[in-house]
Amino acid sequence: MSDDIVENLKQPSQWFRVAFMVVFAVVLYVVALILTLLTVAQIFFSLLTGSDNENLRGLGKDLTIYVNQILAFLTYNSDEKPFPFAVYPASGDVTQPVSEAHSNADIDVKVHVQEGADTTAAKRARSAPRKPATKKRMPPVSEAGEEV
Repeated sequence: MSDDIVENLKQPSQWFRVAFMVVFAVVLYVVALILTLLTVAQIFFSLLTGSDNENLRGLGKDLTIYVNQILAFLTYNSDEKPFPFAVYPASGDVTQPVSEAHSNADIDVKVHVQEGADTTAAKRARSAPRKPATKKRMPPVSEAGEEV
């Protein structure tokens, strides 16, 4: 048993992971301070203008996703290092970070083809170039729905 412990202590990958964990624990502390300031700013915006600030809300969402990634790394739920060693999480990309267990999951897709269905027409439709959409002019319509 003690030989296993000694072997684990000799592995550089374990020590690199611990070093990264210490760095990300400090980053998490700084991000928590930023999120606290952001929360206070949103409270002031809400009290003064009657609504929140959309830009601060977007930043808060991005930072929340980032905190989730850091916590997943610190708790060994993910081996992927967070930003700056990975792509910064943007709120437009994802709403929840994908855990490593789910990122490699296979997706089963069932396709039902009716007997006698012409599959070549579908292939031609996919490969045919698309025509640009043109805006149709509609005649003016009254409130009753009749053409004017």
